[in-house]
Amino acid sequence: MKEFQYIYPKNSQSVPLILGEYNGKALLYAGGTDALARMKEGINRPEQVVNLKAVEELNYIKEDSDGLNIGATTPLVDIVNSKVAQTYGGLSRAVETVATIQLRNMGTLGGNLCQRPRCWYFRSRHFHCIRKGGDVCFAVSGNNKYHAILGGSSCYIVYPSDVAPMLITLQASVEILGPKGSRMVPLEDFYILPKVDPTRENILQPDEIVTRVFVPKSAKQVKSIYLKFRERDSFDFAMVSVAVSAKVSGNKLSDLKIAMGGVAPVPWRAKKAKMVLNGNTVSDELLKKAGEAELENAEPLEQNEYKITLTKNLLKRAVGELLAL
Repeated sequence: MKEFQYIYPKNSQSVPLILGEYNGKALLYAGGTDALARMKEGINRPEQVVNLKAVEELNYIKEDSDGLNIGATTPLVDIVNSKVAQTYGGLSRAVETVATIQLRNMGTLGGNLCQRPRCWYFRSRHFHCIRKGGDVCFAVSGNNKYHAILGGSSCYIVYPSDVAPMLITLQASVEILGPKGSRMVPLEDFYILPKVDPTRENILQPDEIVTRVFVPKSAKQVKSIYLKFRERDSFDFAMVSVAVSAKVSGNKLSDLKIAMGGVAPVPWRAKKAKMVLNGNTVSDELLKKAGEAELENAEPLEQNEYKITLTKNLLKRAVGELLAL
């Protein structure tokens, strides 16, 4: 690991200035569950490491008249244990599926939303892949069992966060702080596909940070659920995950929102499935039609065609469990 300077900012306002001063050579560090791994793997070789743990103002869970506010450095375990957060549907359940209790104690909400892909070609110092500024996505002709079947384009990583799909269905926003102030961005607009920029996962500039996640109070008025399929019942990342939120009346869903993980380089908004299901009486036949509509343009690689069937089945199960809540 390359030597680096450790920096402890005392407040959030100073962080963008520090990042701007070091012009992309600094690395943000909060829980460290992702950042430290990238440093050990040689993917990041920062000259400065900016530790956000000392910025106490970013660690909180508060509810006001508009909704739920969670600071970016709030440990994931605090969200699981928060009585207030538990009233926001499937949020706590999604957070509880992240890794292990030990990693949830360390990992933070902001870090989870901003983590980098777990593709082994990206994580290996031996492959200068397109996400690291190269010309090739080695997964296309390589080991691609866990890679994208939707939205891949030039790069077939899958976005690993369990929390992001659930938050997107709850219409959450993130607050981004930069040198010129802060702005709120819907979480679904925070992530970008490889066709926009194959080297980045989100819209953050080098001198910006996520400071807060906001979940509107309307999330308490809908039912929501998060299901995750992993290869082993341990701390694995999702092979496929499905988050669903909706108003439920009998067997009818309205104000339906669906987001998927493990299938695309971003949390995938299942808009075609929504169009099939929203406002209609749910049946096995309609669920089959919704899955087929969403996956009709899937482009599986040699080893991951199974994800098409898996995604359809998990969508069917998620909607069924939502109706039973």
